[in-house]
Amino acid sequence: MSIAAAVLESLKERLLDLALERAEMEQVVSEVGETLASSGMPLDNIRLTSRTLHPAIDAIGVTWQPGGTTIGDVFGHRQQQSEEWRRSPLFHMMSKGQLRMRRRIADPGVANEFPVFQDLRADGVTDYLAHLMVFGKRVPANPDGLIVRWISKAEGGFHEDDIAVLDGIARLVAAAVLPGVQRQIARNLLEAYVGARAGPRVLEGAIQPGDDVAIEAVILIADLAGFTAASDRLPGDQLTALLDRHFEAMLPPIDRRGGEVLAFLGDGVLAAFEIDGDAGARCAAAVDAAVEAVTAVAALKDRDPHALPLDIALHMGTVRYGNVGAAGRQAFTVIGPAVNITSRIEALCGELGHPILASEAVATACDDTRLTPVGAYPLRGIAQAVTLYAVKPRP
Repeated sequence: MSIAAAVLESLKERLLDLALERAEMEQVVSEVGETLASSGMPLDNIRLTSRTLHPAIDAIGVTWQPGGTTIGDVFGHRQQQSEEWRRSPLFHMMSKGQLRMRRRIADPGVANEFPVFQDLRADGVTDYLAHLMVFGKRVPANPDGLIVRWISKAEGGFHEDDIAVLDGIARLVAAAVLPGVQRQIARNLLEAYVGARAGPRVLEGAIQPGDDVAIEAVILIADLAGFTAASDRLPGDQLTALLDRHFEAMLPPIDRRGGEVLAFLGDGVLAAFEIDGDAGARCAAAVDAAVEAVTAVAALKDRDPHALPLDIALHMGTVRYGNVGAAGRQAFTVIGPAVNITSRIEALCGELGHPILASEAVATACDDTRLTPVGAYPLRGIAQAVTLYAVKPRP
């Protein structure tokens, strides 16, 4: 058996194991690169890029270099519309359905075929090989799959035995990567649609009704004032775009401060800041997030005449966090009296003229000088009046 055949055979077995382990892309690419390089192949770079499903990410990539260096990349949907991408050999392969491309970069004229070839030649690259692997049903215009690119800087590039190994191993690499990629896609979608904390719990098996736990948390409920009137006067596509702009302003402060958005309530959101130690710190984080969100939404008015003000309520208490639903349709959320009280407080924001209202529990825990009492008010369904606090700007 030749050295090339022996390397190919050993990699087949290892790639099968990695597929069953649902190994991540970085591990697969790293092991393949190190194995091929140690066999004497003049391999200086592997780059593997895979399509994914994510609201903000179109593709994910991994680059290997000798010594075990792996670099991860993410590519947004807008990047995939750039002129640079459209003039690349990989876009050419995807758009034409070309499954294989081999170019000797050192040959005259080749560097002019694609702009990136000029950069590769200047970097000392002599040989370039790329494989496109399509997953599932082939869609010529926008295939679901991955591209793996192999690069050599050796004089003369790859030998023909090297090319035979790379041609033979490419589909096996794709098969080894696929289970891990699909699991990452599932994680991405769950985090995007369920939440960064709830998504992994669902993926780990918390899928039965009643899979819930009691947690202490600061509950935040936000709502856009005047959205119903806006929905009556704006066309549907403009209304959706308006709502998205408001969410883009109000959600990042919640995420940055450690809150988890659990549900979109039409034109509002339900979020929770779990208290896992210092209740005062979590309450302060929730107040900061509320202030930042209200400020960011208010700033939209400078460039959007249809922008709406934001009302936010905060309350702290024990909630049930977990899976609820029936008939095969589940949701991961928080329920309990604390959520109901927060909702009732939010309904008073407009009436009292304060964009942020917090309960006494929040005000007492964080001892924030911005929180000032505005009086005790009855809440629907609550036996006793609740003392509320408004947020005044810092001096």
